[in-house]
Amino acid sequence: MNPVKCPVHSSLALGASLKKNIVRYDDFKVYKIKIQSPEQYEEIRQLESKYNLNFWNEVRRLEDDFDIMVPPLMQEKFENYMLAKNYSYGVKIKNVQSLIDAGIPSQRSSRMDWKQYNTLDEINIWLDEIADRYPDIITPFSIGNSHEGRKIKGIKISYKPGNKAIFIESTIHAREWITSAAITYVIDELLVSRNPAVRDIAENLDWYIIPVLNVDGFVYSHEVNRMWRKSRLLSDPAGTCYGTDLNRNFDFLWMSVGASDNPCSETYAGPYAESDVEIKQMLQYINTSIPEDTIRIYISLHSYGQYVLSPWGHTEDFPEHYPEMMHVAKGYADALYRRFNTVFTYGSSSTTLYKVSGSGKEWAYGVKGIPIPYTIELRDKSEYGFLLPPEYIIPVGSEVLDGFVGMVDAAREVNVI
Repeated sequence: MNPVKCPVHSSLALGASLKKNIVRYDDFKVYKIKIQSPEQYEEIRQLESKYNLNFWNEVRRLEDDFDIMVPPLMQEKFENYMLAKNYSYGVKIKNVQSLIDAGIPSQRSSRMDWKQYNTLDEINIWLDEIADRYPDIITPFSIGNSHEGRKIKGIKISYKPGNKAIFIESTIHAREWITSAAITYVIDELLVSRNPAVRDIAENLDWYIIPVLNVDGFVYSHEVNRMWRKSRLLSDPAGTCYGTDLNRNFDFLWMSVGASDNPCSETYAGPYAESDVEIKQMLQYINTSIPEDTIRIYISLHSYGQYVLSPWGHTEDFPEHYPEMMHVAKGYADALYRRFNTVFTYGSSSTTLYKVSGSGKEWAYGVKGIPIPYTIELRDKSEYGFLLPPEYIIPVGSEVLDGFVGMVDAAREVNVI
């Protein structure tokens, strides 16, 4: 391992220890930084390798905190830099490992349970079980195998022919565990809920859902490194860095903005568009297995920050369907708010602060012509970040389902569905 070239691996050399191959984050801190301009944001991002920083979020608005994890041996240097540059900063999480430990139950069920974060095997077994239980409603599918040979499973929920569809890919970033937990909760509700509004969206739309797209990274985040984000494809010829940011690997304006060509960066877009089989195979599935113009809403489910983000990501110009996108996003945010007063912000990615290209929602709109494409960032606003405690799973899943009801209602109002 090379502690200079690769931020993720270098964190081991700079304070995290290994125990039974488990990466630990003892005394790693998460700092909150106030950003005053896009230039400051880019300046700090350039420090990734120098201080072995791990960026937890992408700043969407100037009033948001920029959350950055720093290893123990770099904290004094990082703080000195912040002071020298007159940045406003503070410590948000004093010990990352303490939150990781708190999220591991003393006793866990080996079956699907929304009181715990489930493993890939548990999710896949459950997907097989519900497919057997509801053979007339669920059509299981696989987009293919991952780089490490794992099957990438999805299901189609369809109560009748002729429906328009919603396509959802979840857990493209491995450490965002709440996404697979919330979407499997939604799947269960689409099958068993007696709520008339839920029955409406379940039965009058088809749902294509991949609960875990980044299967290799997800397993790695469970078994080795809880904070792993990317895929597991070797990305550095020297053999020191692994993984592509799969949400920068789509073939639409690939690598034009908001992505890195450094194989060791957390936002490494890969050597070329669709270089990773996970993305290439998913797009092939959409193009060859789903009839044209069937998918009306595309959702890339992420955490955290509480956002509904539409195109464009690469420019502040608005796309043709932007008014419809905002109407439907408002429907989602308003419906979700009613249960727990959780506030979601909506708008295009680039009209906040952060620009991005090569992401799922950009491809869905720019290439496939899907009229309503979103990146949805689930809870929270950064108190726990990626380490949301398991007791939040059911509340988050419940409000996401509420949001989908509001989203579909709003989409009908503008004749998208």
